[in-house]
Amino acid sequence: MKKELQRNDFLPALKTIMAFQWLNETELAKILDISTIIHFEKGETIIYEGDIGSHLYGVIKGEVAVSVNDKNGKDVVINNIGDGEIFGETAIFLASKRTATIACPSETTVMQIKCQDLLRFFKAHPHTGNKLLMLIVLSLLNKLKHTNDDIVLEKYRSLNIIQAAEQIQKFIQES
Repeated sequence: MKKELQRNDFLPALKTIMAFQWLNETELAKILDISTIIHFEKGETIIYEGDIGSHLYGVIKGEVAVSVNDKNGKDVVINNIGDGEIFGETAIFLASKRTATIACPSETTVMQIKCQDLLRFFKAHPHTGNKLLMLIVLSLLNKLKHTNDDIVLEKYRSLNIIQAAEQIQKFIQES
């Protein structure tokens, strides 16, 4: 069952989250002030595909599985996000529907920040906010790169099947 934990116990753990690694202890404490630390049990869902996004999350311990519904309505895991990674970044920039379901394949502890609170933080602490925003954008770009790599790999696999089919057809025609 989802359980909120004492924030102050997690100050050192925030440093392990990539988006916060360049912040000093004072800056981390300010981030912690606007955060909620939540522990999820194995099998619990954090985000449902189609919900409106309003939070940014960082995995403190554990991992989450990212899944989407296929054309038959079956959940298909497309990625895993582990210790030190963030998810839900798009909610900072867009109030749009979540594109995936995020669930916990094992016990997982995350930090959760309301995007409205984060935007207020950016305005109140522009120097820290700029550092943090750049790291969040870097995280999004990294995810985009991996997605593009996956698309290219999938296209390459498809091309190999097409090439194999052409070779088979050529062999049959020559026989």
